Amino acid sequence: MKALLVDPNDESRDALRRALASMGCSVRGFASVAEGERALDSADFDPSLLVIALDAADGSPQELLSRARAEDPRRLTLALVDQTSLEPAVNAIARGAHDFLWRPISESRVAQVLAAAVIRREREAEAEATRVRLARAELRDALPGRSPRWIAALASLERAAESEGSVLLTGEPGTEKDDAALALHRLSARGAGRFAYISEGESLDLATLQTENGTLFLENVEATSAGFQEQLLAHIRGPRHTRFIVSIDEDPRDALQGRRLLPALAETLAANTVHLPPLRERSGDVPLLARRFLEDLEPGLSLTVEAADALAAYDWPGNTHELRDAVRRASRLSEATVGPTVVRSVLGRQFSRARGRRPKVPVVHIAVGDSLADVERRLISKTLEFARGNKKKTAELLKLSLKTIYNKIKEYGLEH
Repeated sequence: MKALLVDPNDESRDALRRALASMGCSVRGFASVAEGERALDSADFDPSLLVIALDAADGSPQELLSRARAEDPRRLTLALVDQTSLEPAVNAIARGAHDFLWRPISESRVAQVLAAAVIRREREAEAEATRVRLARAELRDALPGRSPRWIAALASLERAAESEGSVLLTGEPGTEKDDAALALHRLSARGAGRFAYISEGESLDLATLQTENGTLFLENVEATSAGFQEQLLAHIRGPRHTRFIVSIDEDPRDALQGRRLLPALAETLAANTVHLPPLRERSGDVPLLARRFLEDLEPGLSLTVEAADALAAYDWPGNTHELRDAVRRASRLSEATVGPTVVRSVLGRQFSRARGRRPKVPVVHIAVGDSLADVERRLISKTLEFARGNKKKTAELLKLSLKTIYNKIKEYGLEH
């Protein structure tokens, strides 16, 4: 086992070096955090054990511990403190350290703590392997499809999840980039951590602090300002305590040409980009998805073969979100089965919209005695319906933040 030791106290550093060496560890010891950081960055030294003294004066010892654990969750991380000040060690454990040691160094104590930490790490590894297996099953359930292009996209998501780098999700509106972002997070080593949305106007510093060792998701990066994208780039290039997943609704090349996407940001994310194909390129997936949506909406209804064929013949410019909306409309007009007549009726309205006719703006009727919560729920639901499930457009129409829309959808159980 390779061990990295940072301790400004020469006596305890030497004692700890001897104790670890007697247990078969290859030890590199340093007096400062800066030296420890350089050693951690060294290409020829990848330690599986870090012991960091929390009273190291230069830099941030706790930051180094957190960074080492975030970069490789398999690493053992131990805090080192004086026996008279154990509170910092307890705080370090709360922030992810496996255990702590104290001065003066006791070889038996080092052996005991190291053995316990190894057992804890093995249990964590078993739990993590189980979590990832479940996340893979959830991926197929949350993003169903059998077409070759969709299977390839899911494989790209899994590969991106294995890396620590931030990710760019590309695809037309309605291609389930928000679900893909959540699935990617859960598949990653950060999957047990927090997943949160971020939008322009929020503090990235605060968001990364609140989502340490988790994932932040930004939708529609092309709609944000150049200044915000510069801040985002600085965080992506900085210490990787938080991972960013960024989505874009248009071809990045078009966004670059139109100066809606910062070139440096596009270049940084280019190596870890996942494209989600539109529904018209997912041959055979429309009937499968339609039956899945119908089962979720109305378990007692079935879809006839003729109705499935009618759905498959449409090109779905609004992609999966539009298909879900069409199935919802058809289910409301059907009893035992959803047949081709109902589907053609629903698709007639879809085709009319596709040919450029302006959709009728829905009206929300309010009566005296209606609660504000019920009025708000109906208003958001109708606006989502008008925006064909596009949450960003819904937020713009209602003059609310995107984060508020997501919170309200969750609060009211609105499925769009």
